Amino acid sequence: MRKVLPIFIIFFLFLSFGPIKSTAAGNSLSVGTVQIDNVNVLSLPKQGSTIITTLKKGEEFPILSTALGDSSTVIMHTVISGNTLWKISNQYGIPISELQKTNKLTSTEIRIGQKIIIPQTHKQYTVMNGDTLWKISKKFEVAITDLTKLNNLQSADLVIGQKLNIPDYYVQVQLLGGKKGWVNKSLLKQKNQQRIVMGWKYNGSPQNYAQQLNHSNLNVVSPRWYTLSNTGTFVSITADTKYLKDAHSKGKEVWPLFGNKFDPVLTDSILSNPTKRQKLVSTLKDSLVQTKSDGINVDFENIDPKNKQDFVRFVTELKKALQPHGIKVSVDVTRENGDPFWSGSLDRKALGQAADYIIMMGYDEHWGGSPVAGSVASMPWVKEGVELLMKDVPSHKIVLAIPFYTREWVTNLTTKKVKSIDRTMSEVEQIISSKRLIKVWDQNTQQNYVEYTANGEKHQIWVEDKQSIKLRINIATQFNLGGAAAWYIGSETPDIWNVYHFNK
Repeated sequence: MRKVLPIFIIFFLFLSFGPIKSTAAGNSLSVGTVQIDNVNVLSLPKQGSTIITTLKKGEEFPILSTALGDSSTVIMHTVISGNTLWKISNQYGIPISELQKTNKLTSTEIRIGQKIIIPQTHKQYTVMNGDTLWKISKKFEVAITDLTKLNNLQSADLVIGQKLNIPDYYVQVQLLGGKKGWVNKSLLKQKNQQRIVMGWKYNGSPQNYAQQLNHSNLNVVSPRWYTLSNTGTFVSITADTKYLKDAHSKGKEVWPLFGNKFDPVLTDSILSNPTKRQKLVSTLKDSLVQTKSDGINVDFENIDPKNKQDFVRFVTELKKALQPHGIKVSVDVTRENGDPFWSGSLDRKALGQAADYIIMMGYDEHWGGSPVAGSVASMPWVKEGVELLMKDVPSHKIVLAIPFYTREWVTNLTTKKVKSIDRTMSEVEQIISSKRLIKVWDQNTQQNYVEYTANGEKHQIWVEDKQSIKLRINIATQFNLGGAAAWYIGSETPDIWNVYHFNK
C-alpha cells in the first residue's frame, strides 16, 4: 500500500463593504484565535441569534467571510414569557449591569412586553492630522458607509480631535464537522499563515532535485532525511545541508520526512518506552535546529492500535521541543478507512491538537495489491475523506496530499487475475501517445480513463493529469484547507505546474 508524506498552508483576511467570501486568491485564508474564554458562536451575524457553540481560549478556526454586525443600529428586545434579565444578558452577551444602566433599571424586575435596549459597544478613535474617512476605514477594515451611519456624519470632513465610534464586524468561522458560525471580530485575534504548496523529494538524482527547486509554485519541499531505528539514538539521519541551503536560496521551506519504515514492531518498541521516546525527540530537535530546517513531516504508518496514544504522546513531545525554535510539525494520516493498523491506530483529533498540520494522504483508494482494478483516488472518495477529517481537525490545519502517480491495471482475460504497475504521470502520457489511445471521461471517478487489450490482457488506467490535479486543488479550496502536497515531485508532466497552485 503506497503511502505519502505532508505539507502546509496560508491565510489572510479580506474585508470589504458588506459580506465578502474569502477565497484562495492571494494564497490566503484567515484564521481567528479566540482571546477570551466562552466566546459564543452565533448562527447569524446578529446579537441574540441562536448560539451554535462556545469557543475556548486558544482555539483556532479559519475565517470564511465578514459582515457588518448590529453595532451601528439600535437593538430592541421585547420581553416574552420566561424572560429574566439574566437570560437576556446571556442571550446578547451583555452584563446585567450594562442592561440596567442603559435602560435605567433600578432592579432586575422586568415585565412581559417591556422594551429593553441592548447596548452596543464600539472601539473609539480620535481623529489625527492627515486622517480621512478612507484612511480610517482601511485602518480598521470597515466600510466608509458604516462609519458615516454610526457617527451620524453629514459630510466626509473630519476635525482633529474628533471622536469616532468604530463599528464591530462579525466574522464567519469554519468549525469542526462542517459547521459554520459567526463571532464578533473584536473578540478574536487574527493571524496570517501561508497556504502550503508542497512536494515530496523522492526517486531522483541530485541534478533532478536541484532542478525541482526552480518550480516557483512550490513553497515547501520534504526530503527523506530521518528513519526510525532500533539502535543508538533510535533514528538514522541522512541530512543534506547543501540541499537545504539551495532550497532556502530559492525561497522554499524544508520539512524533512521522518518515517517508521511501516514497521509496527519497531514503532512499538520505541514509542511505548518513555526513555527511548525522549532520546528520539532530543536527537531530532538537535538535528533540525543544527540544519536550520523549517519543519518536520512525521510519516508513521502501519502502527499497532495499542500504540495509538503512544504516537500522540510522541507528536506532543516533539512539538513541545520544537516550538521554541519555530519549527513546524506536520503529521501524515491516511484517509479514514476500516483497517485497524493503517487507519484505526490514528487519533486524528488528538494529533490535530498537537501538531501544526495534518496531511491527509488522498490515496490509495485502490492500492498496489488490490484484487480489483480502480482509481488510486476518485474525487468523491477524496472529498468524503476530507469531510470525515474535518469532524476532528480544523480545516486550516489540513493539507491534502495528492497523487502525481497512478496505476496501470492488467487483467488476464482467461484467469481474471489482476495485477498493477505503478506509473508516473509522464509514463502514462507516453502509453497514451504510443498506443494512440483516446481519453474518456469517467463520471463516477471524475477522471479521464483509457483502456486497451493486448496479448490476452486488458489494460486499464484512471489517468492523473492536468484536469484531475486541478479538481484536487479545487477540493482544497472548497473546504478551506491549508494547502496541498504532491507525492512526488519529478513524476509529473510539465503542464501540471499551470494548475498545481492556489490562485494569486
